[in-house]
Amino acid sequence: MAGILGRGIGAVGLTAALMMGLLVGCAAHADDSRKQERRIGEAAADRELYVGQLVLFDAKQIALGEMALQRSQNPQVRRFARQLVADHRKHLNDLRTWADTQSLEIAAIDLAGPAGEEGEGVGGSGSAGIQEGYEERMEGADQRLDEAIGDAQEDLNEVREKEGKEFDKAFISRVVEDQEKGLDFVGDGMDTYRADAAFGLLLNRTSNVIDRQVGRGKSLERALD
Repeated sequence: MAGILGRGIGAVGLTAALMMGLLVGCAAHADDSRKQERRIGEAAADRELYVGQLVLFDAKQIALGEMALQRSQNPQVRRFARQLVADHRKHLNDLRTWADTQSLEIAAIDLAGPAGEEGEGVGGSGSAGIQEGYEERMEGADQRLDEAIGDAQEDLNEVREKEGKEFDKAFISRVVEDQEKGLDFVGDGMDTYRADAAFGLLLNRTSNVIDRQVGRGKSLERALD
C-alpha cells in the first residue's frame, strides 16, 4: 500500500515539476522577448537621435554659408560658402529622402528662425516592449536638442560679430572645426550602422563630402593668413 501511494505521489510530483518547468520556461522566454523588444526600441531611438544630430550639422553649415554670402567680399570665401550651402542642402535632402523610406520623422531645424520637431519616429506603434525602450531613450531628447541648437546659435553669433577679413577668418575656422568634428561623428555612424547598406552608403558619401570640405577649408585658411 505504501509503495502504491509512494508511486502515486511521485507521479503527481513529477507532473507538477514538469508544469512548473514549463511555466518558468515560458516566463523566461517572455522576459527574453520583452528585453529584445526593448533593445529594438532603444536602437530605433538611438538612430533617430543620430539622424537628428546630422540634420543639425547640416543646418549649421547652411547657416554659416549663407551668412558668408551676405557678409564676405572675398571671392574665394564666397565660392567656398556657396559650395558649402549646396553640399549641405543636398545632404539634407538625401537624408530626408532616406528617412521617408524608413518611415522616420526627423527634426526640422532652421537656425535662421525658431526650431521645431516634426515627430517622434516610432510614436505609438509597435509592441509595448519596443515602445518602452524607445520612450526611455527619447526621454529629455527635446531639451537636449534645444541645448544643441543653442550652442550652434552661439557659434554663429561669434562669427557674426566679426567684420571684414576677421569675419572671413572666423567663418573658415568655424567651418573647418565643425567639419572635422562631423567627420569623426559620421565615422562613428559608419561603424555603428555598417549592417544597414542604404544608410551606410549615405554616410559614406557624407564622409567624402566632409573630407573635401575640410581640405578646401584648410587651404583657404592658409591663403587668408
